[in-house]
This record gives sequence, C-alpha cells and structure tokens, in this order.
Amino acid sequence: MIKYMFAGLLCFDNSPPVEAWITPDVWVSSLYPRYKPDVSGYQRDEHGLLVEADIFNTPSSRHIGSVPLVSDRLRVAFWGRLDNRDELAAQLLLDRPLDETPDARLILAGWLKWGESLPEKLTGDFALAIMDSERRTAFLARDPVGVKPLYYWPHEQGLLFASTSAALLKLGNARPTPDPEWIARYVIGQSKSHDRTAFKEIMKLPGGHSLSIGEGRHELRRYHHWRDDAPDVFTRDPQRVEAYRAVLEETMRSQMVSDYTLGTENSGGIDSATITAYLGKFMGDPGDRLHSFGFALSEEEPAYILETSQAASIVHNHINTSQYGRSGFSDEQMREDLEILGYPEEHGNATSHRPFYDQCQLYGIRTLFSGYGGDEVVTNYANHIQRELIDKGAYKAAIDLMRGKLPLRIYRLLRRIYKERKNAGYNANFLAVWKKRWPEQPLRDEIVARYDLEREYMETARYDAVHRKHNDWIISGLLQMAYVPTRLENCTLMAASYGIDYRWPLWDKRLVQQYLSTPIIERAGPGGIGRYLHRRAITGTVPDRVAWKRSKYMGERQSPSRNNSSEIVKTMKQIDDELHPLLADMIDRDKWRAKIDQIEKHGFDAEANFQIRRHMLAVKWLNVWLNGLSVA
Repeated sequence: MIKYMFAGLLCFDNSPPVEAWITPDVWVSSLYPRYKPDVSGYQRDEHGLLVEADIFNTPSSRHIGSVPLVSDRLRVAFWGRLDNRDELAAQLLLDRPLDETPDARLILAGWLKWGESLPEKLTGDFALAIMDSERRTAFLARDPVGVKPLYYWPHEQGLLFASTSAALLKLGNARPTPDPEWIARYVIGQSKSHDRTAFKEIMKLPGGHSLSIGEGRHELRRYHHWRDDAPDVFTRDPQRVEAYRAVLEETMRSQMVSDYTLGTENSGGIDSATITAYLGKFMGDPGDRLHSFGFALSEEEPAYILETSQAASIVHNHINTSQYGRSGFSDEQMREDLEILGYPEEHGNATSHRPFYDQCQLYGIRTLFSGYGGDEVVTNYANHIQRELIDKGAYKAAIDLMRGKLPLRIYRLLRRIYKERKNAGYNANFLAVWKKRWPEQPLRDEIVARYDLEREYMETARYDAVHRKHNDWIISGLLQMAYVPTRLENCTLMAASYGIDYRWPLWDKRLVQQYLSTPIIERAGPGGIGRYLHRRAITGTVPDRVAWKRSKYMGERQSPSRNNSSEIVKTMKQIDDELHPLLADMIDRDKWRAKIDQIEKHGFDAEANFQIRRHMLAVKWLNVWLNGLSVA
C-alpha cells in the first residue's frame, strides 16, 4: 500500500511530439504541490508519457524501486490500496515474496492473467492505469465506490488522464474550457456528478467502471454491480450478526497495515466511534501509534468523543473546539486549494478538515481513518423497512417495529397501509424546504430557464419517497447519488496533498455487500430502532452509550458562529466589485445587492440566511477559480 498519484498521455497518430504536451517535471509537481513525494519518476517514448509520484506507507513500499512500473511494453500506475493481497498472491505468479511485492506488481501480474477482468478481482480503494506502448492502448479503472479519483480527457490527438484534474491544466498545447452549465449548477449546489467536471473536455471515470482506449476504440464499461440478494426471512438469527461482525472486523484489519502512526476521526457518533474503537481494540495498547481527531462544537460532543477514546485506551486525543476562521476562505487559500483540486471544491469537508491534516503532518501520520459512509449503507436508519414488510405481507414483523402498546401499533399499521397505497412522489419535508430555499438563489432567470435548473433542483426533493424496498433505496437511490464519490474525491485529494491517505472502512465493498445480503429484519429493531444490525455487531467494542444512542443530536452549538454580518457584507461587496465576466452574465446583480442591503439593515441570521452564505462561498470559489484561469 503506497500513495501513488499519476498522470499519463497516450498519443494517437495525429499527435504532436510528447514534449509539446508537457514536461515530466511539471506533471510531477502538479501531483503533490505542497508535499514532497518519497519517490517520483516517469517513462516516456514517442507514443506517450506516464508520470508517477509516490508516498510510502507500508512495508511493501520499501521495495518499490523506480516508478512507474515497466515490464516489456507495459507501464503500470496504481494509486490506492489492495486489501486482498493474500488472495491475489495465491492466484498469481509472483517473482518475489508477497511482503516485498508492491501493489503495482500485483496489478501487473493480474493484468497478464485476467486482462480487462482485473478490476473485478480487486478489493480496496484504487485508481489504475495500464499502458501498452507497442499496441498503443490504455486501460483505466476505478474502485467500486469511487474513493480514488481518476480524470481523463479524450482529446482528438490522444488520451490524457490523471489523479487530479489540476494536472490536466498544465498542458502546453491544450487548455480545457470552463463549462457554463456546470458553473450555474455549482452556484445552486447541484454540480456534483459521477462523470462530469467543471471543464467541458475533462471527464471523471465513474466508480466501478473501466475505460479501454486505443486507435478507434473507446469503451466505457461498468464492471461492478451491487447484488440485491437479501432473502425474504422475517425472523432474526444471531448468526447473521456474527457474520456481519466478521466482515466488519476483516475490513478493519485489512486496512490497518502501515509503517506509520495512524490517525482516526472521531465525532462522537456511531460511525466514527466504530472505526476508532476497533483500531484501539486491534492495536491492543495503541500508545503513540494512534491519534484521534475531532471537532467538538456542540455541548455533548466532547463527552461522546472521549468515552470511545477511553474505552479504546487512546492516549492522544486532539479535540478542536472551533473550526478555522475566515482565513480558510481567503483568496490566497482558495488559490492554493485549486492547485490541488483543479476546480472549486464541491464538498466542504475537503477544506473544513484542514485542522486534522495539519495535526497529522505534525505527528508524522500518513493514514487517516474516517467513519463516513455509514449513514448511506451499513448504519442507515432503515426507514423503508416497515413499508417493505407491509408490501410483503409480513404484518407481524412490521408491527414489532412500531412503538406503543399492541392496539396502538395495529392502528398505526392500518393507517400506514391506507396512506401508502401510492408512493408520495416527493419527500414532503424536503419539498417544503426546497420551495422555501429556491427564491434565495442568485442566478438570472434566463440562466435558470436555459438549463432547466428549477425543475432539476425540485426533482432532488424526491429523495427516498419513490422507493419501497430498503435495498432499492440504497442501490438505486443513495449509491447513485453523486455526492458520495464527490465527497470522497475532494477529501482524498486534499488529504493526499498533505501526504495523508484517507481510509473509509464503512465503504468497503465486502462490508457493503454483506449488509445488502442480510435480511431486512436484522436492520431495524423493536420499537423501530434503526442501525440495529450494526449496533448489535459493535456491542462490546463500542461503549453502549455511544452504540445505542438513538439520535445524532449532540446538544446546542457552543462554538462561536462564523456568520459575522460585517465580514459577510464585506465579502459580498468584494465579489460584486471583482466578478468575472462569465459570472457577471449569470448572477442577478440586483438580487445580489439587495441581499447585501438586507444584511446591512437587519444583520445576518444564521438560520434565515443560511442559503446566502452558501451562495456567497460558491460564487467566491468560482470567482477565484475563473480569474486564476484567465491569468494562466
């Protein structure tokens, strides 16, 4: 497991010479602009270029040699982590012991045996590229969820690809074009996509997909499919909890391998507590080998954070009682972040977790664990289960999930059957909020109409209402929502720029599939308690007060708000004065200035003016980005 980042070029017959595109040194520096890699290198010939920069993390890292890996006509670049190395080694012919075999060599051996079926055999987070200089082909693939980013530009003169879109902005003979439609969507928070970026020409390879490129060939293939195979069983069996726990523990153990001190995020909630508690448990006495990082902005968070840390014997706990101030959104900081991301961040955790990255660097931590992903699958509250049980005629099981005395539960069952004869179409709560928020958006009416933005915005308020089965809600709903890979991409890139490998055990494909294959009756408990399968599995490892906490509420916010009226007015006026021409054609300046007047007269109300601050930050990101591109 090594933190590789890479960039590559495959030239077609009509391509100019490789050196006309870019020099290797420029590409290397674009991969790690703020952190010096442990090793970097490139391979170049008349048909292409492959550049790689690596940061060591595990014992096999020490045996990497030169990069990228070259074998006869093949060149291999791999960014990620293989969690089934033993399984792969048993099936492949290796030329050295497994503990001396970097992941890239396993990828090469797998390619020689399985060809384009290789990604299906891999477990872990990864983006990979295999170039054949003789046949002039390239093969790209990305892990099932989309943890490790992989961008590509199908240029008419060649294929360009990289771990970050920022690398594709350094070309000497080609410049990507900002996409006005993406910009409009970004302003209203609807830009996230599985395959589109802020540039017309640059694409994202979706998670669970591979791409094969050669002269006259461009084949995008989805190689991973989640199985909806949970049996219709309506009585619980403790063995299913044991089976789930076994996969959870296997997942944790396989992701803990590192030569360096580990870090773990801990919010006090069940997801991050799971990761933190298991790290402590499997390390025995963590001592200096494990540090915990958290934000304690609400009154109950410190107690919940420390309860898990105490149970796991974690000595080093870094609790941040406020987030970084306005400097985190300064023009200078945004320009620095754009050198890493390539275009404005689409998920705020990428930059808001900067305190953790800084602290990890201070203590030499190269691996940071996160509990993100639980809500989407394995710790989902399973609100669809009553609906599904009713549809399947399992009325007794449905009644058992309801609160109250038996007559009241029967009444609730009958009422629900009557009310749910038809799908609602929209989540009523979401739709009400969306309608309230929409008038606050600052785009001109012509732009809204041009891209049909209001209709598309309101469509997202359907959320979970159209699904009647829990697995449908997860597989066809949550796992298709672009915010999932977008958060992973943004956070992975930002952390990598500090030399840190983010790990997300609750997104492990083995664990996700185990949950999807477990009967739904195990996922919700008596009285409708959610997260029931996971809660039972972690009992005895995670403190009960944390594991069985019904809600996420952590009390009133204690940390001072960053919503300073004078600062917000100052920023909005600065944006108005310096608005890039492309944005000037999109933003309704009268509406923008009316908002400034409103805040000056009445102050900034964090709840009522929530959308104003969001739009302000979005336009600021866009302004800094577009002005930077203009200068370049």
